[in-house]
Amino acid sequence: MIKCSYSCYYTIHASYEKAVIVMNILVLGGSYFLGYRFVTLAVKDGHKVTVFNRGNRPLNMEGVTEIRGDRSLPDDLSKIDGEYDATVDFCAYVKGDIRRVKDALGDRTGRYVFISTVDVYERGTGNILNENAPFETRDFGGEAGAYILGKVSLEKEIVAYPDRCVLRPSIIYGPGNYAPRENIYFKWISAAGQILEPKPSDGFFQMVSVSDVAKAALKACCSEDFGGKAFNVTSSVTYTYEDFTNILKEVTETDFEVIGVTPEEAFMQQVPFPYPIVKAESEKYDGSTLEKTGFEYTDIKEGMKEAWENYVHSK
Repeated sequence: MIKCSYSCYYTIHASYEKAVIVMNILVLGGSYFLGYRFVTLAVKDGHKVTVFNRGNRPLNMEGVTEIRGDRSLPDDLSKIDGEYDATVDFCAYVKGDIRRVKDALGDRTGRYVFISTVDVYERGTGNILNENAPFETRDFGGEAGAYILGKVSLEKEIVAYPDRCVLRPSIIYGPGNYAPRENIYFKWISAAGQILEPKPSDGFFQMVSVSDVAKAALKACCSEDFGGKAFNVTSSVTYTYEDFTNILKEVTETDFEVIGVTPEEAFMQQVPFPYPIVKAESEKYDGSTLEKTGFEYTDIKEGMKEAWENYVHSK
């Protein structure tokens, strides 16, 4: 074995004449959706994974060590022993979450990969938002407002730690999604053979497969291209509701009925449209920086097909 600069190890397989990086990775969170997809991918690639969370949904996965604890409690964080090549944080939401982990583990975290969000950027500027765009400072109230400002505070917090990487995904979709997004449409299609679509609508949005975010997080753990940087994790392609309807028709192979609902009717009837309906609520994000590292995004039809088939099989 040859030790690399981030305390990873290269295992030499002579028969294949190539080196495979085997990392010791600490995961904070990791039981649901994106975290689960990351853990599954990391284990499949042969990495050693330790998961720290409250244990409400045990993984019971071969190759994974699970530690139960509450990240808000220093005594619980002290249960985490050993040294790690990287730490991937899926559940940091409020100010102090990252600092508390670093206080407990110090350099034992290895590279700290923080899963943030494109929502940290200032809204309504009319600009295409790249990684250097200013952060939001306004409080929009409610859970959404608290979520945004919490992530912004953590973005500022992690700057104190040089060996870091920040990933900012756009709207994540895919198998296991617990957010009320594409699954709303899957339910409408399978239960009623119809969907609702806001008309007229000039809103647009960007999406990224849960697999892509998991792959980006794994690359961030040890690739020198990711050290000390932040990346928007999203295809730069934007979609309208009409685009999304056409994608659903193709991937579900269903000729469902489309019922138009005006934005006013949607508001009055509290229709749960999950994406921006009007242009004023929409933002455009630049995802090209990640692509310059050689990263390729999954075609949305391929990713949505996987999500649909998973939904159908899980019913």
